[in-house]
Amino acid sequence: MGPIELLFLTLILMFGIIGVIRGYGRELGVTTMLLLILFVIELLVEKAPTTLNRLLGIFAGTDPARLAAARGLLFTTLLIVITYISYEGDTLSFPGKRGNLLFDLGSGLLNGYLFIGSVWYYLDAAGWPLLHLTKPFTPVYDFLVKLLPPPVFQWQYLVGLAVVMLIMRVWK
Repeated sequence: MGPIELLFLTLILMFGIIGVIRGYGRELGVTTMLLLILFVIELLVEKAPTTLNRLLGIFAGTDPARLAAARGLLFTTLLIVITYISYEGDTLSFPGKRGNLLFDLGSGLLNGYLFIGSVWYYLDAAGWPLLHLTKPFTPVYDFLVKLLPPPVFQWQYLVGLAVVMLIMRVWK
């Protein structure tokens, strides 16, 4: 089996292709939703870790490894649900004409980075529950994990970016 980072990078490229097909106006709506859910997750992790652990402890018990797995699976599930809802139909779209390949591809790659990168980060932090991947990983993997969205963006930046995106949406 090949390196897991190759799978994740391929998935990010697939989001780039989806961005070209859907157009940047629709992709920026998904970007806004991804920024908001990442903000909520990071705010929970930073401001209410004991409450979060207590709630997860009801289902997972008090073992730290099981709590980490439950946290990773919860965050991954939240990301999948919000991303699915955001891509389903025409939920939040920005004005603009389709056909600008650079914007379309860039917005799709950004969504892939935010979604796939966050899933990758949370599953890695949880010790890869359900997949049973074991360390050591490749040096490329270790380098890329440091560049994923949750360690790069603090919750203050995420909420700021989401607010800017919403202002861009309603600005005339």
